[in-house]
Amino acid sequence: MQPEDDPVGGLTFFGLFQSRAAINDLASTNPFLDGQVVGRLGGTNGVVVDPTVVAAYTEERVNGFFTYAPPLANGKASLTAAFEIDFAFGDRSYGVGGNVGGGFGGDQVNLQTRRLHADFFPSKGMHSAHVIVGLQFLSDSVADPTRSTPDQLMRSGGRMAFFASEAAGVAVYGKIADDWGTRVRYRAGLFTLAENGLSLSDDVLLAVADVEGRPAQATAVGAHLWYLQDRSGGVGGTLGLGPTSALYELQGGAHIDLYDGLPPPDGAYIDADLVWAGVDGGFNAALDRGPYGVHAAIIGNLGRLYAPIVHDDDVAGLFLDAEARARYAPGDGSVARAEVLVTTPAGANDLYYGGVVTGNAYGVAGALMPTHGTLLLFPDARAINRLVSVVADASAAGRGVTALTTSVGYDVIPARLNVLGRAATAMTSDGVAWGTELGGSISGRPLPLVDLGVHGAVLLPGPAAELTATPWAGYVALDWLVL
Repeated sequence: MQPEDDPVGGLTFFGLFQSRAAINDLASTNPFLDGQVVGRLGGTNGVVVDPTVVAAYTEERVNGFFTYAPPLANGKASLTAAFEIDFAFGDRSYGVGGNVGGGFGGDQVNLQTRRLHADFFPSKGMHSAHVIVGLQFLSDSVADPTRSTPDQLMRSGGRMAFFASEAAGVAVYGKIADDWGTRVRYRAGLFTLAENGLSLSDDVLLAVADVEGRPAQATAVGAHLWYLQDRSGGVGGTLGLGPTSALYELQGGAHIDLYDGLPPPDGAYIDADLVWAGVDGGFNAALDRGPYGVHAAIIGNLGRLYAPIVHDDDVAGLFLDAEARARYAPGDGSVARAEVLVTTPAGANDLYYGGVVTGNAYGVAGALMPTHGTLLLFPDARAINRLVSVVADASAAGRGVTALTTSVGYDVIPARLNVLGRAATAMTSDGVAWGTELGGSISGRPLPLVDLGVHGAVLLPGPAAELTATPWAGYVALDWLVL
């Protein structure tokens, strides 16, 4: 994130330090995925609930964002680089690889590139534009990620349920303002999600176009259109790419088998054309213009999966999410909230997929779905390297989901000490329970921009979760925003 008014020149730094000491009854049965574990609890990622196990570990992550604005550019251009190092205490040393390096002796090569982009500002003032070229954060929102808080990204567009990760490409973010304030925001971008053979047409391309109007100070209405062209044939990485890949199933996506359990014939590669079209709207969604706020999004997912020799499958899924919040006492944390999520199931028709597809089909943790505030039922937004949950993707393993998540927080000491209780429940589209989670947290701010909290939850699993025991989790988290 950068300030709205850029310096004429110079080097600026923004960092985020996170550490958490966790305890739970989750066991990883796949040693190859122990450095970083994502996806569906009890699914193909190998994480199971084991009542005989008490897993205890400490993780750490540091993200550093460096931006240099050369004085010669006079505020019209800058260069940003961001890097990440994360590991579990004691996990490994004297090696090479991501998500490890906390072993005795250290000396692990594990620097991960998160951002590397050039920024250009061809216009400022009432009609401003920001052009980003290179590796950047890609979300499903019209909000400029370099100038927005996570809360602003989570309460606009697709609420980070479709895209929320890094991608290389070109994007333009702009706004039109008058004396009253910002009236229109827009985004247009083109990204290469996968480049296989440099001389072959076997890539995954994503084009995005978004616009948001503000007819009144506290009201925003947006429209979104995203198109993905997948000519990878499902090939890429160790788990493949696309809606039919093992990568998507591992992360909570549907199991789509276009060849009825048989090995694909030679030369049979699965491509796709996917379109997402939707609208979103909110009133005082950031709770910065009054005590009450709402935000809702409805997004349709259309397209086609191409399976040579057998048949093509149409895609037609629907996503609906709505949230209401109220600040009922002094303090930013004295907020009661409720969120409803509904997505459609895959269906039983072999020639038709009725669910949604997300960025999890094309990258690890490509769609975070972080707004629900749970630890086990939906993904935990505070996770470092172990992001597992019963419903890990908006498609809900192809079964669809109808969910209600709620929380009530109270600032015992405004801006210093907060207590919060959570309750959430979810079921498949045909009424089979995923589970019900109960949890809470106590968090404080001992120093400016330093948060220290204790979080815990227990999940009462339903039949759809296919778990053999009751999962529980707790951790102590330290977060420091370094400016």
